[in-house]
Amino acid sequence: MYEAGSEQINCNGAVIALPSLEVVKAVPNMPSDANIDWLLHIYFTRREFERCRRLIERELNRHLNAEYLYFVKGLIDREDGNNIEALRNLQKAVELNSKNIETYKEIGRTLYNMGRFGQALSVFREAEQHSPRRDHEIYHYLGELLYRAAATQPQLEMARQQQAEARGYFELAVQTGKKLESYVRLAELYRKDKEYQQAIDVLEACLHLTPENAEVLTEISVLYLKINETQRAYDRLTEVVNIERKCTPKGLLALGAILQSRNDVDGALGKYSQIADAEPEIAELWNNIGLCFFKKQKFIVAVSSLRKSIWISPLNYNALYNLSLIYIASEQYASAFHTLAASINLRKDNAECYMLLGLCLRKLDDTDNAFVAFERACNLAQGQQGGMRHPLVFLNFALFCYETGRLALATEQYNRFMAHAQDLLLPTEFKFQATKLKSLLRISSHNHGILGDDEDAAQLEADASEVPEEMPLEVNAVVSQN
Repeated sequence: MYEAGSEQINCNGAVIALPSLEVVKAVPNMPSDANIDWLLHIYFTRREFERCRRLIERELNRHLNAEYLYFVKGLIDREDGNNIEALRNLQKAVELNSKNIETYKEIGRTLYNMGRFGQALSVFREAEQHSPRRDHEIYHYLGELLYRAAATQPQLEMARQQQAEARGYFELAVQTGKKLESYVRLAELYRKDKEYQQAIDVLEACLHLTPENAEVLTEISVLYLKINETQRAYDRLTEVVNIERKCTPKGLLALGAILQSRNDVDGALGKYSQIADAEPEIAELWNNIGLCFFKKQKFIVAVSSLRKSIWISPLNYNALYNLSLIYIASEQYASAFHTLAASINLRKDNAECYMLLGLCLRKLDDTDNAFVAFERACNLAQGQQGGMRHPLVFLNFALFCYETGRLALATEQYNRFMAHAQDLLLPTEFKFQATKLKSLLRISSHNHGILGDDEDAAQLEADASEVPEEMPLEVNAVVSQN
């Protein structure tokens, strides 16, 4: 029988003494010249900082090499939030051994934590010069510091150079190490440069490190949406749901955009309502909600949603552009004009904005300025890749020229439309408008030229009243502005 607090137990009439659970060993007496770095390392990894401090204070005066003692003491001070004292101790360690790269790296990290990014950049550059091997941590911090410097650089050219250099260091960090933050930051820079496929490749490689990282999977799905790979984006979001059972607002926004692209407006609105309950202050959310109601021909609610998106983010180009489309669809051309003017101030090289501006001016009976806007839109579309993607700029200009009696110019713009639309799948309605314009212009399907007899010219003037309406561009839902 055992009694609480007793050190003996009675078993079948025999008394058995219990062994003591406390193990007491005397501290070994080490010679004064013994290396106790191993013991200090054990205490530090166990986060037994008080023992570390006592051991450092005891051994600091008699230790043969105090470099490691100052090094650990600096790390402990940094853990305690005393960055100034940490820098002093780490600096003493550098003075004792200026070839130790680890000490330089810790000094750089300490300066980074203190917000002294310029000094941290100089320290990491010095560490890069002294390092005998390629160190992924040095490359990562150099990339991070250069990226921060580029974000605060007032000179645009210098900012671009720093961002390009940061991208190079992140690429080196990914090649030489397996740090998750390096992959994520490199993908962010690729995305900022609109190199979406390379960003996807980087994040796909990152999944080998963390196969069930929901944030990385969500980012991959968003990037797939950028290149119109909706099925792959949907597959990645399905993986996120299987992992977490609940998507983040960013994942729900991407899932809603996929449903919206498949014309499942009600399903998309259901996803967006979940985001609105959790984080309502997202500009892209209200932009997509506005497009959903626009699809349902509910113009008042669509305008309200897009105006809220603009209120959250006044420089949101997508919301301004989409709002102008809704104003045009609801025949509010004056409001559309002001919204398009704001859009053009944000992107002066966008051909579609000038095309819609010309349409508004034409409806407002300002044909001279409408012609200038259409002409500017065609010049921009012809000189950029946007013209290849949006041949409707040329079609709308051709319609306008036909209506105003510029038949030769209308024929020229129609031919440009046909040249740019050869490899594109246009909606049936747009093809119908083009075919109708072709019949009005009496263009031969073989040589795309105007039949030049007087009877045809008279017929052209008689048919001028049958000119079709201009067709504004359609836009898809967006996940983010970048």
